[in-house]
Amino acid sequence: MARIEEKIAEIADPALRQAIDEEVKALKKKKQFGLVFETHSPEVVPMPRVPVKRDAMVAKKAGKLTEVWRVVRLHGDTAELVRKGVDGKTVHETALVDDLLVVRRMAEPIFPALQPVDSVHHGPSDAPHHILIEADNYHALQLLTYAYAGKVDCIYIDPPYNTGARDWKYNNDYVDSADQWRHSKWLTFMEKRLTLCMRLLKSTGILVITIDDYEFHHLRCLLKSPQFGDMVDLGVACIRNNPGGRATQNGMAVNHEYAIFIGRTNDASIGRLPRTTEQLSRYGCNDEDGLFEWVNFRKHGADSRRADRPKQFYPIYVAGSSIRVPKMDWNEKTKSWEKIDAPKKSEVPVWPIGQRGEEKAWSWGCERVSSDLLQLEARATKKKGIQIYVKSRVSQDEGRLPGTWWDSTSYSSNESGTKVLQKIFDASNPFDFPKSLYAVKDCLRAASIERNKTALIVDFFAGSGTTLNAVNLFNATDGGQRQCILVTNNELSEARAQDLSAQGLRPGDPAWDAAGICNSVTWPRNKFTILGKRDDGTVLDGEYQTGRAVSKEKARNIRQLGFAEGRTLTLSQRKQLAALMPSLPQSKLVAGVPWFLDEDLPVSVLWDVQQAESWLEELSEADHLTDIYVVTTENKLFTALAKAIKETLGSLTVEEDEKRPMADGFPANLDYFKLEFLEPSAVALGRQFEGILPILWMMAGSSGPCPQTPENGYAHLHWLIPEANPFAVLMREIRFREFQAKLTARPDLTHIFLVTNSDKAFHDMRADLPDHLTVTQLYKSYLDNFKINTQQV
Repeated sequence: MARIEEKIAEIADPALRQAIDEEVKALKKKKQFGLVFETHSPEVVPMPRVPVKRDAMVAKKAGKLTEVWRVVRLHGDTAELVRKGVDGKTVHETALVDDLLVVRRMAEPIFPALQPVDSVHHGPSDAPHHILIEADNYHALQLLTYAYAGKVDCIYIDPPYNTGARDWKYNNDYVDSADQWRHSKWLTFMEKRLTLCMRLLKSTGILVITIDDYEFHHLRCLLKSPQFGDMVDLGVACIRNNPGGRATQNGMAVNHEYAIFIGRTNDASIGRLPRTTEQLSRYGCNDEDGLFEWVNFRKHGADSRRADRPKQFYPIYVAGSSIRVPKMDWNEKTKSWEKIDAPKKSEVPVWPIGQRGEEKAWSWGCERVSSDLLQLEARATKKKGIQIYVKSRVSQDEGRLPGTWWDSTSYSSNESGTKVLQKIFDASNPFDFPKSLYAVKDCLRAASIERNKTALIVDFFAGSGTTLNAVNLFNATDGGQRQCILVTNNELSEARAQDLSAQGLRPGDPAWDAAGICNSVTWPRNKFTILGKRDDGTVLDGEYQTGRAVSKEKARNIRQLGFAEGRTLTLSQRKQLAALMPSLPQSKLVAGVPWFLDEDLPVSVLWDVQQAESWLEELSEADHLTDIYVVTTENKLFTALAKAIKETLGSLTVEEDEKRPMADGFPANLDYFKLEFLEPSAVALGRQFEGILPILWMMAGSSGPCPQTPENGYAHLHWLIPEANPFAVLMREIRFREFQAKLTARPDLTHIFLVTNSDKAFHDMRADLPDHLTVTQLYKSYLDNFKINTQQV
């Protein structure tokens, strides 16, 4: 494009140059280079609970949702309809009102409200309530931008993968592999939602999207397009979610999916994952400062030679169990220590000399050693002489930086997704392809919510509700008060919809709605997991992995292999025997040695019992061993050796993953709402307060139970100051002074909503309220927000 612009500048005729320049600018606005796709007509959303009225836009329940009619007149149970035909001519029809469905296009302003459906309260009343919204996620996102713009810490979504298996709808029609526009439709669908959801994130917020190969590359290109230009690519994890592999028609079996991590700004940073129990198992010792293992104090690996770190090449004097560093002077010219104090008669100098006599370096400088001697230990050995060991520790809080390859067995969507759901629903399987609970949990952890115990998480493709299950598991493990907002529609699978249609049922019928995903899966899953039991009172059977390691004392595995004398076995026979031992590679074995012992492997084998005394001395430095074998036919000798091994090594401190019984439930609260739509004129007149009240409750942090509408409504009230919530609403501005006086008794309030049509009156009242309060003008802010937001998207 830059080359074209250069050539335009060379055109001599100014009129021609200007005309071509304007055309190119228009082209740049219309098409994006890198990812070009056909932008499809706005999506149309059915609203089965909205009554059919004059001038409403409707579709026929038995027809295409995109064939939109306008109601021009109602006659009892009949409606007169009109629309433009494909030839531009006006088409008139009549239809039964019961056969019609009110619809809204995405580009049209909407004025959402929340209708309470159900709730479960199983946690502290003042803790933030989780929220489940049954809605098309586009309209729900518009609602959330009003309540939570710039407040969300993490958005995790698992959108439809667009595999061609008719697993999602565009304009109420299933998209399959035969649809030549399916990729463009998917990108149009995603672009609108991603544009909205970006407004929710804090500057430190992170968006996580899981996806597979069908749309991975298209999505990555979309996220690089100009409207997302200020987002920061934090990395992509490849997750081994299907160890057995998903078969394809002609290609390889698919084992993986991806998790894309996008930061809202450069302030966002990836969090750390916990170390696995396998990684922690090597830290088999414990003291008042936590877990550790003894490792040789000589530095290993890169930069471990004297030439690399000359200041760390110095003597350590050892006398029995006593260690000290002598006084000495550093010579910068020779890069060596000089004028070293002579050792006392009882002291032995120990230098960092490698196994082959090479000059190495200690792991610490001499000043640190002198100030932290309790972290070191000297041990005398027959073969290696005196060796210095240091306590090597692990910080469980720090964790490890996530890599791009995630292959834990807990990420299996079958083992930790489907089977978890089956335990929750008592062996039934109500949802295809649920996410692994632990893959979602680690995605959230990598999005840094573990270090933020009050994080706000949003999932607007909630599916079976795994995200909330993971957030509750986080909170129960570390006492956090993270809040989760789920959004899902109440769609049915194609097969289930056909079955219900054959029974004469339609969308909006109670039996139809009860079979939808939100009613039959998302809500009950999270209600059951919070309570630890199902509606029939049966408790959930199973355990969660908390991801937190706990220390346990465990006996080492000491076994006699009594069918032969090990010293008589050939190398080939020893290798055959090693094949039966876990963690012992046959390639490590060599001929003619009396035992096998490796500082990197948790297994040791004594081949020659005649060398037992020397072997036991070597074992005294091998705290990492878990499995010990003695190859001998002498039973009494083995019994004595087993006792000596236990005295030498003691028990093993191991790290195991802490479990949490599902029956314990979670100390959490969850409120279930259905998104409805209001008439703006009724909102302006204050007649729709009941529908907007849950939104105000959300804006104030969803703390305490959402206020319930009294039997006689709110029309007679001058103000509302709920006892259990940190917000207040002034409904009659002429009562402001009385309202203001009432607020003095509520220092816990954080949000005030003032109902007034006058900007001047609002600003005057705001000036008389404390600065720390968030004050909002109703209903003007509500109406303006949804008009503006619709125009921008």
